[in-house]
Amino acid sequence: MSIPLSYSLRARLLLFLLAAIAVGALVQGAIAYRSTLQQADDIFDSLLQRTALSLGTGDGLLRMGPAHAKGSATPVADDLIIQIWTPDGVRVFNSRSRRPLPDQIILGFADAQVEGSTYRVYSLATPFQVIQVAQDMNVRKRMASALAWRTIAPIAAAAPLLMLIVWCVVSWSLRPVKRARAQVADRRPEDLSPIDVPDLPDEIRPLMQELNLLLERMRGAFALQKQFVGDAAHELRSPLAALNLQLQSLRRAGDEDSRRVAEQRLAAGIERATRLVEQLLSMARHEDTAEQPPAAPVDLGDVLRLALSETLAAANAKQIEVDRQGAPEAWVTGHRDALVLLARNLLDNAIKYTPAGGHIDIRLDAQAGRAILLIDDNGPGIAAAERERVFDRFYRVEGNTQHGSGLGLAIARAIADRHGAAITLEDAPGGQGLRAKVDFPLGNAPTSQSHPPT
Repeated sequence: MSIPLSYSLRARLLLFLLAAIAVGALVQGAIAYRSTLQQADDIFDSLLQRTALSLGTGDGLLRMGPAHAKGSATPVADDLIIQIWTPDGVRVFNSRSRRPLPDQIILGFADAQVEGSTYRVYSLATPFQVIQVAQDMNVRKRMASALAWRTIAPIAAAAPLLMLIVWCVVSWSLRPVKRARAQVADRRPEDLSPIDVPDLPDEIRPLMQELNLLLERMRGAFALQKQFVGDAAHELRSPLAALNLQLQSLRRAGDEDSRRVAEQRLAAGIERATRLVEQLLSMARHEDTAEQPPAAPVDLGDVLRLALSETLAAANAKQIEVDRQGAPEAWVTGHRDALVLLARNLLDNAIKYTPAGGHIDIRLDAQAGRAILLIDDNGPGIAAAERERVFDRFYRVEGNTQHGSGLGLAIARAIADRHGAAITLEDAPGGQGLRAKVDFPLGNAPTSQSHPPT
């Protein structure tokens, strides 16, 4: 059941705390009032009893004398009626002759109606006399109520003071939260610096720390995006300028042969620009993890088959021999399309730098909880000092004459990092060429199908 109340923490705290104080004060006042009334009633009963006992000591009847038997105007207390009877039933004393008590005597405490008023009566019998002491209940109730109100007056006075203290304490305690809210509200959209609010409550500090971590991640993401946009704009400028030049050459072609050469160059330029745009889009897509589907078991053997099917035509065009060895399958946890892109980029890179008539060796091993993918070529290789640099975006080794955007290995590393894999470049066996090694954590095969042991 929802409470129709503002979502303000301060409002909720004040409402519930002040309500608790008010209810507590009412309950405590009611209990104190009833308890005081009961205690006052007991005190007045004790007064009646002590008065009767004091009158019953000694021969009280003889001491009062005949004058009191006719009625005396000397009462013990203004709100008390006292009557004294002889053992044979003769009333010898009445403090208020106009308000006689009933003749029927009930020893101990009893209530009696006298002229429309209720009296509390205590009767005591001694060997010489019977004593009745009575008190008007209205007078008793007024006195008891006055005493009870004096008892609950401090409670009634303390409740508002306690409410004011609670109001001040809650407002003071939530001032850091208000300052934090003001800092966030006053920020410009591009300001992603940490929020620094001292003296935050322990309940709010973890939330602010997580918010600062989020801002830090956003700063990193925006910095990468800014760098990516700048690099992409820089890299697209050259192929677009080349396309413009090739288009102009095509327009200036004076004969059919020149036109054919210009068209071929323009087509090649368009193909390179298309490839660059595709790689830029792949890089942006695989760096955005927010929209990635959940990871699932993926067979690296199947990934290699798909990557080979997409790159085999380029290898055949250069008469490159591609040999695959090792385990037929190795299961990892990840995203199948991304892993196919990783393998295809590594194969593209190997095919591009392997000389015509060369060979590429592919090996897949699954052992000791790891899945190892090795791709060896017999091309010129990469100097050890350059092997980390080539994973940077748009970086190309100096003196490289092959066409490319410098994004293939950067995309491969980004995908490997997301899958918890490590990708490294080493010397190929035999002393010539380059080995691309990808070390995956081994996953579990789907339980719905069985696979032969490797």
